[in-house]
Amino acid sequence: MSELLAAARAWVVASGHPHARHLLRTEDWVLELDPTAGEALRISAVLHDIERAFPDPEARWDSARDWDSPEYNRWHQDRSADVASRWLREQDAPPALVEEVDRLIRVHEVGGWPEADVLQAADSLSFLETMVPLVVGWVESDRAPRHRAAAKVQSSLDRIEPGLTRARALAEPMVRDGLAAVAAAHAGAPR
Repeated sequence: MSELLAAARAWVVASGHPHARHLLRTEDWVLELDPTAGEALRISAVLHDIERAFPDPEARWDSARDWDSPEYNRWHQDRSADVASRWLREQDAPPALVEEVDRLIRVHEVGGWPEADVLQAADSLSFLETMVPLVVGWVESDRAPRHRAAAKVQSSLDRIEPGLTRARALAEPMVRDGLAAVAAAHAGAPR
């Protein structure tokens, strides 16, 4: 493993990424699902949502509203891949590594082949572990109705490749807890 992985972790933290813990835990979940995961997959886990550290002032997307929009997810994946690839090139990463990380991040919401499916499942597990309070906040701040917030939590399990039975089993109790938290949220509560 090169020094790039440690540098990627440090960059996520130094960038002030609003969900740095989610990104770092995604790598942990990758290793839980695939202890032999290579450098490209691990770097992809750490950087899969990196675009959120660099908001686009022209973007009209709202993740609470648009989380299941194919157009939003395409934009988010592509923008994250572009930011990550640019950073890797600035670090003089080998072109083959840059290409593989780029390829994985561009599909992290949907998967599509074994490594991409592991990344997507790890993203889902980390989301359930670290981001449910954000979704509860959507309800409490009226950014999203309760049924949309619950659907977001449920989708974290539903989108995991059916063949990844261990990942799905790990996600099930987290989904139950997440749905209970959304159900208990007080809509319109002051933050």
